[in-house]
Amino acid sequence: MLRGQPVTAVIPVRGGSKGIPGKNLYRLGRDTLLERTIKIAKMCPYVDRVLVTTDSPEMYDIAQRYDAAAPTLRPAELASDSAKTVDVVLNLIETVPIGTGWVLLLQVTSPLRTLGDLTAFCETFENGPADAEAAVSLVHFDSPHPDKIQKIEDGLVKSYLGKESMVARQSLPTVYALNGAFYITHRDTLVTRCTFLPPRTLPFVMPEERSVNLDTMADVYVLEAMSERGVYKVEEYDL
Repeated sequence: MLRGQPVTAVIPVRGGSKGIPGKNLYRLGRDTLLERTIKIAKMCPYVDRVLVTTDSPEMYDIAQRYDAAAPTLRPAELASDSAKTVDVVLNLIETVPIGTGWVLLLQVTSPLRTLGDLTAFCETFENGPADAEAAVSLVHFDSPHPDKIQKIEDGLVKSYLGKESMVARQSLPTVYALNGAFYITHRDTLVTRCTFLPPRTLPFVMPEERSVNLDTMADVYVLEAMSERGVYKVEEYDL
């Protein structure tokens, strides 16, 4: 529980993946990405319930083995490339149903986050300002810094943000990117605002080496190479 209310961890996975075929069942160490995510959710002391929402019978069977499956397979219209994650979660809130408490979103494409990261994330939210509506994980980002990004307009190069781009990197403000590892907000906030990023969202900054996010095969190749070199560490969990 967090702030006296139950926490439901939602893990959305679907069968079709164009960037990385079979992505959610990619094996890292002993477990698939799906199994790794289920395990850290199940082992986190703040999480009360874990629900995997999927259109894939194979992944549904895996979730059932861990007592983490949603009541039914996800509707086909919520398993397309264009389906929004928040709509998938809202469907789950309605159909399970999830009547109260916090909704923790865990995407399986963050394979190097750890149980310790999840526990610390929850503790950050638990101990944060009482009026905070949500929390999200971030990673420091400066390659390239947003102030240096350009666009082409009418055949000419223009600053995307309208900023002076030819300045020393050290003089630019520190910025962060969503790393996709953790999102949490209240069930009622999701229903009324349809977002995991309401105005009063707390930051949880993670190190770059545990903020890897798998979107393309290039990401997989980098992950495998860096793991072989010992730069990236893979934690194993026994549930």
